[in-house]
Amino acid sequence: MNPFNDSEDEEIEELAKQFKQSVDSGNFAFFDNDDYQDIIIYLIDTGDFEYAKKAVFQAIQDHPQESFFRLMRAKLFALEFNFSDAMKELDYVEQNFEINPEFYIEKVLIARAANQPINGIELLNKALDMDNRLPEAHLLLAHEFLGKRNIDTAVEHAVRAIQLDNAAAEDLKIVTIDFQDFLQTKDHILIQFFQRLTDELPMCASLWSGLGLSYLACSEYEQAIEAFHFQHSLDENDPVCLLNLADAYYELGYYEEALLNFNAVSEKCDWLMVSFQKGNCYFQMKDYQSALNNYMQVLEIDPMYVGAITHIVKTFKVQGKYDEARAYLRMKYEENPEQLEVIQQLIELSDPEKDIDYIRELSVAALNAQEIPEHAYLHFFTTYCCSNNAADLGIEVVKDFLTDSDVCTDAHYFMAALLLSKGLLREACEYLELALQAAPDAYLIDFLNIVPQSTNEPEINQLLNTYINFDDNND
Repeated sequence: MNPFNDSEDEEIEELAKQFKQSVDSGNFAFFDNDDYQDIIIYLIDTGDFEYAKKAVFQAIQDHPQESFFRLMRAKLFALEFNFSDAMKELDYVEQNFEINPEFYIEKVLIARAANQPINGIELLNKALDMDNRLPEAHLLLAHEFLGKRNIDTAVEHAVRAIQLDNAAAEDLKIVTIDFQDFLQTKDHILIQFFQRLTDELPMCASLWSGLGLSYLACSEYEQAIEAFHFQHSLDENDPVCLLNLADAYYELGYYEEALLNFNAVSEKCDWLMVSFQKGNCYFQMKDYQSALNNYMQVLEIDPMYVGAITHIVKTFKVQGKYDEARAYLRMKYEENPEQLEVIQQLIELSDPEKDIDYIRELSVAALNAQEIPEHAYLHFFTTYCCSNNAADLGIEVVKDFLTDSDVCTDAHYFMAALLLSKGLLREACEYLELALQAAPDAYLIDFLNIVPQSTNEPEINQLLNTYINFDDNND
């Protein structure tokens, strides 16, 4: 499918529509080999996997001699994270069909997705030995050589991929997602990679985007801004460029410049996150009413967007409007009593002495709600009680879960933390030992994270050393 040929795209979309109509009517139409290939690729690219699976099944029935459809079946298995069946399908192709370059490409893609060891360079070179004009093989080799920190060869294959298909540059610019581990290295390998590519192909906007994203990921915001400005000069119609530019300005604290670019994005696209980010800019500029207006606009688009609720409460609180914050949270709680973040914020804004009955009511509701994980809530509530001299309330709530098979081990850790915060060291040690016997690996999150001062107690240290060699781990 040619990404620059609208008429061809429309023809393929119409083919896919005809196929889906034939499936829905139960009268399967016959399509030739090439049409099926276009239909399947279109359905996969648009995320319509159910119809893609039906198209693959029918194509295999109508054209059993064509290995491509078997490879697409393997791809669909992999897209559903069913890597075992995907590899079995590849094995079937290898045993029953003449091997073609696409086989090697799919084998590398699926193995990498499944995180299985494979000699990707060897297989992709086999594909290129059969056909040197495969942009996807060159693109994957660029990834492989980047993984081996061989920038020169990675650049060669990346340039070749773009020469064969301009669309390859779009895939390259998101390489930062695949190589997050490189972004912490001092030599900034991805920055070097995209610097070389922009030197080779300076008029390719997507490569400047890749360079900007690499700088952004490394917190080098001024350089990111330069890259995104150059990208924008090459492609003024890309709203994502403006979004990235706004993010870089925001990170530098240039909120007015960030807002200008977010507004420019809004003129092109109605994206929820843009309103949210505009709200953040106004918040930083202390224009709290405009911040609230934008956060509210986010909730008009998506009433369940918790981040907007959190920031609305934050905006009330920074102005000292705690009554308004509480009233707003109570309203959101009544609208949906199964939002964990809303319950947590309501509790944090409540007085553990004056509002004890209300806090108890919220806790019961949270622990009865199907959509709220018990462990997540109990961890939050234990932390809250330990920090607010409300250990008795925490003990009252947590004790009911000491015999719950799903969270009993965590509950023992939580009970130990609550008892320790009351100064009941002996009782705390009893619960801590039970927890360490059952799940020693959870001590850091479910105990020390809540009561870090516990390591000042020799009895606690002795228990930790008995079960987890705490002193060695601490070193």
